[in-house]
Amino acid sequence: MKSNFLKLGMLIAVVVGMAACNKSIENNDEEKLVENERQIEKYIADSALTATRDSSGLYYVVRKANPTAKTPKIGDKVNIKFNGYLLNGTKVVSSENDKSLPFLYPFGTGLGYVLAGMELSINRMRVGEVNTIFMTFPFAFGSYAQGNIPAHSALKMNIELVSSRTEVEQIDDFLTKKQFTVSERTSDNLVIVRTNTVTGDTLGVGKSVNVKYTLKLLDDTKVQESTYSITTGTNGAIAGFDRAVRKMRKGEKIITVFPSSLGYGKQLINGTVSIPPYSPLQYELEVL
Repeated sequence: MKSNFLKLGMLIAVVVGMAACNKSIENNDEEKLVENERQIEKYIADSALTATRDSSGLYYVVRKANPTAKTPKIGDKVNIKFNGYLLNGTKVVSSENDKSLPFLYPFGTGLGYVLAGMELSINRMRVGEVNTIFMTFPFAFGSYAQGNIPAHSALKMNIELVSSRTEVEQIDDFLTKKQFTVSERTSDNLVIVRTNTVTGDTLGVGKSVNVKYTLKLLDDTKVQESTYSITTGTNGAIAGFDRAVRKMRKGEKIITVFPSSLGYGKQLINGTVSIPPYSPLQYELEVL
């Protein structure tokens, strides 16, 4: 898909990091944690920075504030820019590795997408803000060496929260970009765009039909295409798919868009192309 994830092969370290926060750290880890704290505090002092240490143990410096902007909510698609460094200045991770794509991920599902310290930092940032954060190893890459990152490494990271879009905003952005004429939109944001004209009654509940479909994400990444036999209203498909088909007529073609509450919700659906949590979906449907 067009949202590039943090492909570091070390995101399992986040799990280690979260576990480290609940007193299950081994003695060596405890010593390294104290050492990280000292290293960070020395770096901050030597750099004449004014940093705040929050209750989780994350240090942060607000480089650019935007106090009237919104904060992200769970499930929002956030766009961030970041560069991460060891305290000796070695760059170890960056959103700039693929300059052609923004770094997008569903906020609140950070494990597998971003480091624990990054998720904590973004949680209190507003759109347009820039922070420098300092993470002890539990919030960064954990207690194992990974590539050019030594075990138990403290990390400095510059983060910019570029944007945060709710699912409804994502759907509106999609409709505007495509310049679709919306035929129907329900109160829970099931959108119908009719692409041909067919007369007669809609299918309603209890009709058995074959439906040709193409499933895409809102960035037009194709997930799947096939033909599906469905009896409407029998929970044989996700809610958005079933409800859209009920509104169709035999021989009709539509494009339907709906939020994850009518799709796969907060689940990660793995396949040849995965569907991230909290993903609005678009279907091209034809009742055969």
